[in-house]
Amino acid sequence: MGLFDRIKKTESTKDTQAADSARYYSDAISYLRYDRYNDALWCLDKAITADPNNAPAWNDKGRILASRGKRDEAVLCYDKAIELRPTTAVYYHNKGDTLASFGENEAADICFTEALKHEPNNVVYLTSHARMLAAAKNYKEADAVMVCVCELEPRAPEHWFNRATMLYEAGKLEDSIACYSAVIEIAPGHAVSYFNCGNAYRELGDYEKAVYFYDRALKYDRTMTGAMNNKGLSLSCLGKHLEAYDCFRRVLIALPNAPDIWYNKGYELLMLGEKSDAVEAFNTALSHCTEQDAELITRIQTEKRKAESA
Repeated sequence: MGLFDRIKKTESTKDTQAADSARYYSDAISYLRYDRYNDALWCLDKAITADPNNAPAWNDKGRILASRGKRDEAVLCYDKAIELRPTTAVYYHNKGDTLASFGENEAADICFTEALKHEPNNVVYLTSHARMLAAAKNYKEADAVMVCVCELEPRAPEHWFNRATMLYEAGKLEDSIACYSAVIEIAPGHAVSYFNCGNAYRELGDYEKAVYFYDRALKYDRTMTGAMNNKGLSLSCLGKHLEAYDCFRRVLIALPNAPDIWYNKGYELLMLGEKSDAVEAFNTALSHCTEQDAELITRIQTEKRKAESA
């Protein structure tokens, strides 16, 4: 066989291997759409065997391994994908996501920052970077990044929501309310934003506004027990104990074994002068407590003694 024939045969083999790899990779993507991860992983391994330079296959294998808690194996796959295509931003981001899921925020942010070098205006990568800054308590820097995200896509409610959540964590309650309000303006039925506005107003001591926003949250999601419970807490602070009692009664229909809700119900009964019913509610609360509820148990016992001695 001549030199030309050998070269031609080698190129033909490489073409065949690349075609096989592409076919297996396509099958893997199809399996992933139906959450058939074992089948997808098998196809990805076949794709990589056929063509070890198939960077997307390495990346997607990393994603599956990460979802199974295999941190080291996943990172090796991402590193291989990055080695093959060092300017592909998503590979850095996926590696960062995996590291963040294992609590390695500093290392994750290095990956997110690297991804942003290649795609500086990618709102997903910017948000991930902001999330790491917020986790490190660098709230001012995190908010500056989220301002950029909101400017890039001002009509995307998820960006305003993410910014609001970071501001809330930073204790910037008025600013968080403004951002949650932006979410509501864009997506009027966003129940969680109404709920979070209620929480912010409750922390600010504006219980009337808190109740208003909890009612709005419940209008769009009647199953939101957190909103009903916090509405009850706000009504209690306003001295509206009968209305507060009704809120906790409703929550207990959905959460009959929640000791904190039984405590809330007992407290309202005590405020309404229903002492024996209050003691019964406190006893039920205690029956549902666990070792992790030490602080709650102390509060229940304190209020129970008040009811018994009244």
